[in-house]
Amino acid sequence: MVTFIKSASKESEWINDDKIEICFIGRSNVGKSTLINALAKQKISRTSNTPGRTQLVNFFDFGKYRLIDLPGYGYAKVNKDKKEELNIMIEEYLVNRKNLYAVFQICDCNVLTDRDQSMARFLKSKFNNHYIILNKIDKQSKSFYDNNINKIAKYFNTSKDLFIPLSAKKSLQVNLLEKKIDEILKNR
Repeated sequence: MVTFIKSASKESEWINDDKIEICFIGRSNVGKSTLINALAKQKISRTSNTPGRTQLVNFFDFGKYRLIDLPGYGYAKVNKDKKEELNIMIEEYLVNRKNLYAVFQICDCNVLTDRDQSMARFLKSKFNNHYIILNKIDKQSKSFYDNNINKIAKYFNTSKDLFIPLSAKKSLQVNLLEKKIDEILKNR
């Protein structure tokens, strides 16, 4: 059974143990909460049509690991001070968290931005286990991913083996993410 544990706004509120953590990060409105619900096979994360609703570090217990949902980077509709606060929260977690073992960067495969690219560069420099989820594949033809994967890999300057194409909303290919997480846990 997957459960929501807590939300935290600062490092002192994080869970203090040695359980492995996997985190989701992505621009606002790329479907992080929808993907968490698809992965959990139940509604445990609040979804919204308003970008920037996630403004805390959210902890979910997935049994063998803890999934962390970080606030979105990018065009969240918040004031400048709040954006800075969110950026600090994200950076503190990514840089300081000892439990963090893998990072899944969620991108909208239909709208890849410079912010996605710069975040991918940062994550690639910090983590061996950095993967890019290309969400919302249901909005394209079946051949779109196959025809564009080399361009996408070049854009992100990474191997195409690190991409996981799926649709959280339609639960298409979420099993690829489950398999990758299982593989990460086994090879730990």
